[in-house]
Parts: sequence; C-alpha cells; structure tokens
Amino acid sequence: MTALIGPAYARFVLRLARIGVKGGDRLVEEYRRAVADEGRFIIAYRHPGDSDPHLVFHVLTNLLRGKAEATAADGRPGAWYPSGKEVQLWASPLVLWALRNAGIVPVKHGGVDRAVLDYLVRAVAERRRPMAIAPEGMATFRAYDVPELDPGTTRIALLASERLAASSSPMPIDIVPVAIEYSYSRTTKPARLATFLGRLERRLGLAPPPSGGESLQDFRGRILAIWERLVTGAEASYARWGIKPAAPDAGLRARTLALLDASIGRLEAYYGVTPAASLKARALNIRAESLKRVFYTRQELAGQSAHERAVARRGAAEAFFLDNVYQAAGLGIFLDPDCLEGKLSFDRLVEAAQNLHDFANRLEGLGMRKRSRYFRKDVLVVVGQPIRVERQEGEGRREASDRLQGELVAGFRALL
Repeated sequence: MTALIGPAYARFVLRLARIGVKGGDRLVEEYRRAVADEGRFIIAYRHPGDSDPHLVFHVLTNLLRGKAEATAADGRPGAWYPSGKEVQLWASPLVLWALRNAGIVPVKHGGVDRAVLDYLVRAVAERRRPMAIAPEGMATFRAYDVPELDPGTTRIALLASERLAASSSPMPIDIVPVAIEYSYSRTTKPARLATFLGRLERRLGLAPPPSGGESLQDFRGRILAIWERLVTGAEASYARWGIKPAAPDAGLRARTLALLDASIGRLEAYYGVTPAASLKARALNIRAESLKRVFYTRQELAGQSAHERAVARRGAAEAFFLDNVYQAAGLGIFLDPDCLEGKLSFDRLVEAAQNLHDFANRLEGLGMRKRSRYFRKDVLVVVGQPIRVERQEGEGRREASDRLQGELVAGFRALL
C-alpha cells in the first residue's frame, strides 16, 4: 500500500516537489551490517517540521527499497518508530491498523515507562530492523540550528549496547544522525510569499505594502511587523487572565517566552504537576496531563452512571480547551526572531512566515492541523557519519550517555 500511494502522498499531502537523499550509502552499509548480524543501528533524525516522520518512513520504506537490504520478509529496509501514545487515543480503527503495520511503538511523553523502555532496549539489541527516532521529541520548526535534544535516544542506545556486550553474540551499535533540509527557492516565487504575507497582515489588521518587487530585507521587515503584532495581541489577551507581560524592550522572543512560562505555570498548578527543568519538557507534561482527562477507556465508561459520564464529558471538554495552552507553547517556545539576523535566505523567510501563520492559528485555538500547506518545497535528507555507541574506559553510564549526547549534537551540527 505504501509503495502504491507513497509518491502521491508525498507530493499532494506533504507538498514535497522533489526528495533527495545524500549519504544514503551510509544507511545501505548499516542495513548490510544489520542483516549480516555484524551490528545494530538507530536512525536519529531531525524534526524541524510536521511532515518529518512521514518523510522518513517514505525514504526508508520506498526510496531505499532495492538499494539497502531488506530487514524483514516484506522486502523493505524499513524501520520501527517510537511515537506519542496520545495518537492511539483518538485514532480510528483504520489509522490504528496503519500505525501498527508501519511499525509504530506507542510511548508516553513527559515520563518514563519502565516496561516500554525495556521493550525499546531489547528491540534495538535484537532486531535487524532499526529504530528511527526524533531526539528533539517534537516538531521544533527550526532547521537552522540544533535545539534541545531529549536524552532518551542515547540512553536506549547505551543500554542496548551493554545488553549486546553481555550476550552470546556481541556486536556494536551505531547511531546514524540524519538531517532534513527543506528548500523553497525553486518551487516558490517571491510574489507568492508576498501574497501569503498580505493575507496574514490583513488578518492581523496591518496594511500590506503596495505590490511590486520586494527584496529579502523588505520581506524581513514585514515578517517582523507581523511578529510584533502577534506578540502584542497575545500580551493583551493574556493580561485579561492576570498574566503580566514582560517589559516592552525585552525583545520578541523574551516576551513570548514570558507569556508561555506563566500560562504553563498556571496549568502545572491546576494539574498538580511539578515543573520540569525546561519549558519544552513542561509543555509536554501538561499535554500528557490534559489528555488523561480528555480520554477514557471503554471499561471506565462502562462502569459509570449516566450522571458520571456527563460529568466526565464536561471535564474532558474543559481539559480539551485547556490543551490550547500546549498548542501555542508547542510552537511558541521555538520561535526566535534572531533567525532573521545576519545573512538572509529566502528559505528562512518562508519558514518564518509559515511559523507565524501557524502561531496565529494556535493563539486563536485552531490547533496544529490548520498549519499552512500553501508552499510546495524540495527536501534533502542528509545522512551523517555513524556514531559508535560504547563506554570508554573508566566512564560511568551517565557520563557515557552525556558524551554520546554531545556527539549526536555535533553530528547534527555538522549537517547544517
């Protein structure tokens, strides 16, 4: 099925005009080693956009087929994929069937499930088919730098390496960093970006400039004006709920983070959640808490009276609307106007324009599914140098995991 619909899905749903793979021979070699039981590997891919997991699946399932050795009887190189457990809660039976056959393993964000962790470690060590995972943990909407990475990838890899080392068939494990680069320069004319910005400007009560040729600096000025209007409007809205804005001279990013920090703090108090170390982890934690209150199992509902079900529905609706805080935070914490400083590129401007359109949607409560598909794009999947997973002499597990995390960050940066 994926071989049949994959190209059309990539073109018309993901809006990908061209897909290129650079360094694919490294993946081909890793698959060869895995099939020959000479090693195991994990594919760690960047997650700068919402289409990345679909793209990675398409590359590993369809584009590498016939080039890399098959790891199962289905004839595909393939991979299996840890994914947020929340998707299983609202998916239809057809979607659940598709996810299961695509190799999805449900995991809980914002917490450690020991049984799932043990399963992942065992699967990495024992399966020839690799795990493909996004160490960023969520879409970060910024391809130009490497944001905070979750430590789970290197920890799983290290535990799997130790498991293999103690087995009757010891073999090494590699982590293969993979970057995803989206490009709009070939597929999009400046006039199309101008039209897109004009619609957003009118929506926000700004007057678009007269039509005509615009330089990259002109586009930058328009985008920053939209950014300012969005943050100012959000501050006014949040103020009605007693959240004070940062100082006007604090900068757009600092002002945005101040709003999101305060609003997430409100929900942490409401749900009784202890704040995590980073704003990103805190946002994921409140998402998990809200979903607990939205979804009930059939067994839970069967044991409730009509009154109890009605109360549950009201509580679920309450949590569903509170989840809009996460929707805004899930994008807002990654927005940074500094991306428009220095040498400008058309790709960076289009990326910023789309992100601001999405941020406007989320502030209005429209959710993630309303992200713009206005621009077609080319994509290049770049495979980096494999990182050997092992503990050095005298190195504890925590030190080894931290070192590997640093090597993974460096591996991603080398691909920028």
